[in-house]
Amino acid sequence: MQKGWKVSTRSRDFDLDAPLDLLDDKVAQWLDWEEQANLVGFRTSIQPVEVEVVSVPRDALEVWVLPGAPEAVLERFLEECSVNFPRHPLNQDENVAWFDAPVTERWSGRFTASRTLAMPGAESGDALFSLKLATDHPHPDFHQPEKTKLREEAVGAVEWVNLVDRVDALLPPLTTPLLVREILVVLVKEGETGFMVRDLRRFQDGNHYLPALSLPFVGRQIAALHGEPLADFWGRSFAAIVGRSKAELFARYGLWYETPNPQNVVLQLDPSLTPTGRLVFRDVGDGECATDAFDVSADAPPWTRLQSDLRPETQNSFWAFDAAAEHSLDTATLEAWYGAHDRAYFGELARWFPSIAPPADQEAARQLDHWNQVLRSDRGSEAVVRHFRALA
Repeated sequence: MQKGWKVSTRSRDFDLDAPLDLLDDKVAQWLDWEEQANLVGFRTSIQPVEVEVVSVPRDALEVWVLPGAPEAVLERFLEECSVNFPRHPLNQDENVAWFDAPVTERWSGRFTASRTLAMPGAESGDALFSLKLATDHPHPDFHQPEKTKLREEAVGAVEWVNLVDRVDALLPPLTTPLLVREILVVLVKEGETGFMVRDLRRFQDGNHYLPALSLPFVGRQIAALHGEPLADFWGRSFAAIVGRSKAELFARYGLWYETPNPQNVVLQLDPSLTPTGRLVFRDVGDGECATDAFDVSADAPPWTRLQSDLRPETQNSFWAFDAAAEHSLDTATLEAWYGAHDRAYFGELARWFPSIAPPADQEAARQLDHWNQVLRSDRGSEAVVRHFRALA
């Protein structure tokens, strides 16, 4: 663990009436929220865990080094003729490649999800990263053999990183959402075993980063710091922002986000814990292309026509907020947040493509039907292309 980090290794209850006790290091605070202010069932471990690393011949692997990968991180994994290949601490499936290969290094990680570990120690140096690893046991007592299969998600992540780079070269910078990107993807040749390395340098920029799944636990205290009740404060600072961000992600890249649940959304707060209006999406590789974005030529607009129905996934972004025991949010608050989400989502689509937008006062279901129809039409395609050309 980096010097000065004092992340608690004992679980605690969150007293809604107690003031927040923040750590000095903002990366450590993000990690503490990931591990502590979370649903108990998702606390795989709040202790540092040992990650065994084995040396694998490079010619036995498919290796993708993606744009923007820091050299210091790549050096941890890539040797001239071999790759340092980490193993999930909880895996018990002997069919996972190199299950019993001799250990050459041992790293220290911290769980942020069942298959993902942040690497805040010497392994990351100045460039924080995380590992997503294959395991049949995402939790010690929970057998899920499909979690050993990473190929589909890994290949999808590579495709999306390349698409994002193509689109970002054509358009002005992304405004509301920020993306956690893969920087290294490794798979066994013709196999399912592998690992993904994600760039977490975003969390080192001096801001606070609050995992959305932690809102029921610390959201009230943060809202109180700003003199507002939870429902109003986070309705504006989370519900509306996540709706707008998902719509911007689609409008820009032609992607609908498969799993925009609170585990995969992180809110950016400034040093005074004021929401900046931006959030971070992770696991974007789980997304699906709803458009022809992969079919257009390299110098064409990002996409031109809808091919699959849009999926705002409204309730998914507030998943488990009503299942946090005494910290659970009430039905009235969640219903209000669903409405704020949908108004922001469809409002953002209208901002991008105003000439084909439906009336703003239509109910959400009718607006969704409208967008699904018009973005498949010649009129919609012309409007999309016209908008992208105006931005370029």
